[in-house]
Order: sequence, then structure tokens, then C-alpha cells
Amino acid sequence: MTSPARRNRRYAAHNNQEMPPPPVPQPNFVPANLPQVGPVPRPFAWQLPLNFPHQPLPVGQYPGLPRNAIAHVQRAHALPPVDYNARLNDQMNVAQNNRHCQHDVRRRQDRDEIRQQAQAELAGMQPPQQPHIPNEPVQPAPPAPPVYGAIHYEGAVGPHNFDNPLHYFAPNPAPPFHAPPEPDYHQFNIQFQHHFQEEQVVENERVRNDLLQRQAQEEFHQQQLQRQLQQQEAERIHRQAQDDLEAFQLQQLQARQAQDAFQRQQQGAEQMDRQDQDIQ
Repeated sequence: MTSPARRNRRYAAHNNQEMPPPPVPQPNFVPANLPQVGPVPRPFAWQLPLNFPHQPLPVGQYPGLPRNAIAHVQRAHALPPVDYNARLNDQMNVAQNNRHCQHDVRRRQDRDEIRQQAQAELAGMQPPQQPHIPNEPVQPAPPAPPVYGAIHYEGAVGPHNFDNPLHYFAPNPAPPFHAPPEPDYHQFNIQFQHHFQEEQVVENERVRNDLLQRQAQEEFHQQQLQRQLQQQEAERIHRQAQDDLEAFQLQQLQARQAQDAFQRQQQGAEQMDRQDQDIQ
């Protein structure tokens, strides 16, 4: 069986055989040896308008550069300068501001989440319950069942247990049952009060130690500040002494220069006098 694609190809080939041949391309130019009607187009060059300013390239200003490089340099100089440092600073400032904003948003979200969790916990938390300490005596407990100890071997069957051969399997008698002691609530209250006082003493000692440590830290900071101020004052006095010494040395130098200039003037005047005397 022939496939549809092959049948389509056969049908297309049959139709192509019935179609007329394609037209032969004809020349669309006029041979040079045939006479032409009308004016013959001549080669021409594009001319700029007369009002177009002509600015020749400064070839002498850039020796050794090609004309396209000179045009590129001229175009680059014509464009406004770009301050890349300022642009980089602006980009860094924008990025820093974005980071700060994102950090603030995250902190705000964390605070809101913590606040919601605390509110949910407070809403679902039961009020603190005080332990109930009874002051009435405890009711006696029901008697415990008898407790039997280990079975002791009483010896072989003999005259002493002939009537009761299983006597040596008899358990030990149960220990006497003693009632539980009455709770001493007064002693418990005394112990609880003593424990509470100890806790208060420890807490007061901790607060006192924290206060003393904070005072010591403040004194240390004050001493550091005082030492820094003293160092700054000593540096200022030292700089002032150096400035005074430099000013004194400058004054001495100026006085020496003035004295040398005065001596030179005197020497010049004496030399002029000697020349005048020699001339006379």
C-alpha cells in the first residue's frame, strides 16, 4: 500500500509536468552598443548642503592616530564626563540603605512574632496556684497487710516437732505495725521560713554584688576618661611648647637674617666710601 506522503509527492510531480515552464529571465539593462533615448545618467557624488558647517579633524593634534580613532576621541570629548566614583558611591549608598531597610523589616517582623507568641502564651496560661498546706492532722492510714519474713529451717523431724512435722516451715511472726508519726507543721513552717530567709539573703547579696560591680566599672571608666583627658592635656602642652620653640627659632633666624642683611649693607656702604675716596 502506498503511503499518503508518497501519493502526495506523485500527485505534485504529475501536476508539475502539466504546468508550463517558468519564464526565461530577460536582461533588465541596456547594452552599451545600442542607442538610448534621453539623457545618459552620469556618476555623481553626494554633496553636503552649503549651510552645513565643516569641521575638519585635528589630525595634527593627534599624531600617529588613524582618522577613525581621532573621530572617536573627539566624540568622547564632546560627551559629558562621567564620575564613576560618584556613581559607585551612590550605588553603594543605595545598597546600604536597602540592607538597613531589610534589617529593620526583619527586626520588626521578629518583634511582632515574639509579641504574638507572648500574647498567645499569656492567654492560654493559667493563674499561678498556691500550694495548699493543710493544718489539720492527717487521717491514719489503713493497716498494712502482714509482712512475712524469710522462712527459717527449724531442723529435721524429731522429738521436738514430732507432732507438727511442718513446724520448721512456719514463717517468722510479722513485725509489729507502728502508726505513722504525726506531721509537725510548726517545724515545717520554721524550715520554710528559714529557707525563704536564706533565699532573700542570697538575692540581696547578688543585688549588692551587681551594684558594687557596676560602681567599680563606672569608677574604672571614670579613671580611663580622666587618664585620657590628662594625656590629651599633656599632648596639647607638648605641642604648644613645640610651637613656641619653633616660633622662637624662627624669630632668631629672622633676627640673624636681618643682622646679616644690615652687615652686608654696612659693608656695601663702606666699600662705596672707599671707592669714592680712591676716586678723589
